[in-house]
Amino acid sequence: MNEFSKEENFITMLQAVLKKAQKNHNVISRQDLQDAFGDLQLDDAQMKQVENYLHANNIGVDEALPLEDVLTEEEHNYLKDYEEMVSRIEQPSEGELEALEIQAMAGEADAQRRLAETMLSDVVDIAKLYIGQGVYMEDLIGIGNEALMRGVKLLAPLDKPSEVKPDLAQRIMTAMEELIAEDMDQAVAGQDAADLTNKVKEKADELAADLGRKVTVEELAAEGDVTEDEIMDAIRISANKIDSIDYKQA
Repeated sequence: MNEFSKEENFITMLQAVLKKAQKNHNVISRQDLQDAFGDLQLDDAQMKQVENYLHANNIGVDEALPLEDVLTEEEHNYLKDYEEMVSRIEQPSEGELEALEIQAMAGEADAQRRLAETMLSDVVDIAKLYIGQGVYMEDLIGIGNEALMRGVKLLAPLDKPSEVKPDLAQRIMTAMEELIAEDMDQAVAGQDAADLTNKVKEKADELAADLGRKVTVEELAAEGDVTEDEIMDAIRISANKIDSIDYKQA
């Protein structure tokens, strides 16, 4: 394997490891790392660089990183205040909780509201599993609370009260995962838009330099490197700030 292929393979494996760790709540085992990069025969210093890269992306090796290493100061302060607020909510006994679950399953609004209150701390615990994946703690807790409030009204199909908390926890996790996925999609779309704009600008600048003047959309598209639709998208994204394109002709 030549150096270029080795480097390309390394980057591919690094991205795969990052995605695997994110799906595992930002944790990857050292054995998984060794298995992933085994064919590349990385030395200790190179493996340490891999671990440092993962750490910079909020990924722990063998165990999750401490919260203080992942949360921003603002998130830390928010979490502290929110946990203090939640801790003041009186928790029911085991028997009282089961009664609440049965009543909530039967559609009693007061029981559903009280059940949701008792699980606000669960939302916080679940949100901690998803920190460091591009979404603020406040947003994770917010979307989790929304899923909880909806979920307590949808318990009728369950067969027994022991299914209530697992059902609600799954709804909370699903909501957080969907929020993270949406955020990632937006980030990718934003990067794609930036890449397209840069490509169009580069090609427009080159052609303008050759012609000694601004270029039209048709002239740039005729070069074959970018389509007319791509050029128009780049013009829109950049708010008409690609100076080498003649916007009067666009």
